Amino acid sequence: MANEEHLAILRQGVEVWNQWRQNFPAIKPNLQHANLSKVNLIGANFFNTDLEEVLLHDADMTEANLIEANLCSARLWNANLCKANLTLCHLRNANFSEANLSKANLSRANLCEVNFWRANLNSANLTEANLKEANLSETNLTKVILSRVNLNGADLRKANLNSANLIGTDIRKANFNDANFSEVIFTNTNLSGLNLSELNFSSANLTDANLNKIQALGTNFTSATFTGACIQDWHINSATNFTGVICDYIYLRQNQQERRPSSGNFAPGEFTKLFQKSLETIDLIFRNGIDWDAFAYSFKKVEVENQGTPLDVQSIEKKGGGILVVRVAVASDADKAKIHSEFMQGYEFAAKALEAQYQARLEDKDALIARQESQINRLFDIVEQQGSVQKALAENPRKVSNYDQRYSQFAGGNVDANIVNADQIGGNIQNNNA
Repeated sequence: MANEEHLAILRQGVEVWNQWRQNFPAIKPNLQHANLSKVNLIGANFFNTDLEEVLLHDADMTEANLIEANLCSARLWNANLCKANLTLCHLRNANFSEANLSKANLSRANLCEVNFWRANLNSANLTEANLKEANLSETNLTKVILSRVNLNGADLRKANLNSANLIGTDIRKANFNDANFSEVIFTNTNLSGLNLSELNFSSANLTDANLNKIQALGTNFTSATFTGACIQDWHINSATNFTGVICDYIYLRQNQQERRPSSGNFAPGEFTKLFQKSLETIDLIFRNGIDWDAFAYSFKKVEVENQGTPLDVQSIEKKGGGILVVRVAVASDADKAKIHSEFMQGYEFAAKALEAQYQARLEDKDALIARQESQINRLFDIVEQQGSVQKALAENPRKVSNYDQRYSQFAGGNVDANIVNADQIGGNIQNNNA
């Protein structure tokens, strides 16, 4: 509970309170659970004050000094904290619903699980603040500084982030459905894998942003800046608006690889023309070569399953590292993300099935080759034996019969009596020397 002496001093007014704080700086005031609703606390010095679970409903704390104050679980709904300094404050689970925090300084504050529902944070500074699982739904975040902020699990649904600064902030684990990102600064921000479909990014600054694998179907990028952004494997459609986009160059792969254009800059409007044209194509990327049988199977399968959607191979481009890119033309109104997913799934399925067949054929072929090798080895043995016989005959010409050996027969045929054991052979024996 609150220290009654400290509370009594505060009730004498801000001037008395601030003088007491100045005279006794070592004292840490305790105002826990105090009810300060509708109290005028303009310019009050609450540095390092314990305001845990304090009730400040409708309180006016304009320009109050709350540096390092403990406001955990404090209830400040509809409170006026305009220009208040809450640097390094402990605000976990505090309730700021519909409170006015415009131009307040909340840098490096602990705002975990804080409720900012419909609060006004216009032009507030939240640099490096911890907003893990905070409720920022329907909050006015116009021109707010959210640089290097932890937004893991934060709720930004329907929040207005017009002209906000999100440099270096990772919003990938935040919920930002229906949020307004117009004129937001996303310089060097990682947005990879996010579903940004149908959101408003008009005039947003996406310089050097990572847009790898984003979904941007129907997204409004009117007058946005894309210079230096990575757009590897992103998904856009004919409803994606690139009107007036500003872009000198982009990268087709991460880590600033495959710059387009390879040298120089895009001419004004060239980026928009190129990517409006690319809306009618799908890039199929193969990193380990292409099994054309599997490709043909998946190609036909996608056409059939998409009610005869015409597909046409537009180009095949060989990239570095053995990567092949097959660009397929589709109808401008086709669902590119769906077709791309279905094609790659069909291709992988067919490639695995065909690999099993290839392996079976290879095993059969290996067995056939083994039999052929055995037969060839037997032939070599015969040839070698014939060679030995011929050598023996050449070395012993006197034992060779003058009879033409092509017609010699065993068991009743003609043989050379000089080199045959007569007791072991049946038939007529002729001695040509007799």
